[in-house]
Amino acid sequence: MPKNTQNTLLTRQKRTLLLLEWSVGFRPAGSVWVLLLALRGFSLVEIGAAEGLFHVVSFCCELPSGLLADLLGRKRTLALSQGMFLLSALLMAGSQGVGGVYLSLAVSALGYNLQSGTREAMTYESMLQWGQEGEYLRFSSLQNGVYRFSDGGAMLLAGATVLLGWRKAYLLDAVIALTGLLAVLALAEPACPGRDGRAVTSRTLPAALRETVWGAWTLLKTDRAAVKIILVNALAGACATLTRFFLQQRVEAAVTVPALLGPALFVLGLGGGLAGLITGRLDRMPYRRAAALVLGGTMACALLARGCFLPLLMLSGLGAGLLDDGLQLVSDKRLNERFPSAQRATLVSVSSMAFSVFMIPLSPLFGWFFS
Repeated sequence: MPKNTQNTLLTRQKRTLLLLEWSVGFRPAGSVWVLLLALRGFSLVEIGAAEGLFHVVSFCCELPSGLLADLLGRKRTLALSQGMFLLSALLMAGSQGVGGVYLSLAVSALGYNLQSGTREAMTYESMLQWGQEGEYLRFSSLQNGVYRFSDGGAMLLAGATVLLGWRKAYLLDAVIALTGLLAVLALAEPACPGRDGRAVTSRTLPAALRETVWGAWTLLKTDRAAVKIILVNALAGACATLTRFFLQQRVEAAVTVPALLGPALFVLGLGGGLAGLITGRLDRMPYRRAAALVLGGTMACALLARGCFLPLLMLSGLGAGLLDDGLQLVSDKRLNERFPSAQRATLVSVSSMAFSVFMIPLSPLFGWFFS
């Protein structure tokens, strides 16, 4: 294939992947779902139970969704993910009681599971197929920026979303999810070198499943460096995520003008969107040094977040987001360089599960720290 044609195809693939990131990040109703449920009259106990159900489904389906992506293809899995987002928004728009809300959030969690690992695998395999894997870190930083800024933009529109009404807001989310589905259908499925182009059929599925699971287990058992990256990145990500989570409460208390709360929360999310500014420097460091720098910086941000002075709170949120996403992007790059194509989505899902494992014990610990 001529080089100009290859560049054109890769450019089209990149643009479509960026559109997909926007469609997942810009969900006006999804960004303030807790507020919308509270305005509908649901109790904090019911909302808390809904959040718990979301994480239970997410934890249980994380690894199976990665296996599905490796076995049946990344494009199909991403399309199914967007279909779940579309269905979740429609279920929430049509819900009358708590049962419909729970079902909607369970479907939404499954949608995020199907995307987790699959998006990274699709991106890396696309770059690899067209000989541009060396540009993966730069492009994944751009993807992350698009997602963070679109998510922040949805948060910034929280007031308009409330005025629009919860039912219309979720119908708008459904339209955006449909846009994401159309974007996925426009993607080209990259070849999977580990399967030599073989399609998985009902007859070959059991053998392909055993091959994928065994290959992932073998890598985790033998590649200690990859396991260390997974664990350290998950620990740093959990600390930064919890810092930003509890920081929202302190910012809300520190903002004296209610109209400024939305912009303040938007600024807090800018750190992750700017992570591309530091990924190059972190990537040039030995991973151990980069991880120590990020963990130390995150702990410093957590200490700043214990105060009540708004500028320091904003600085804390920006710093935690910048460091967290910076290390996440570098970790993804280094792990993708070590992961085989045939098990890539499965192994990225293992990395996501490690994050959930750290979140369970650290959540009450950070709650005590910020109380």
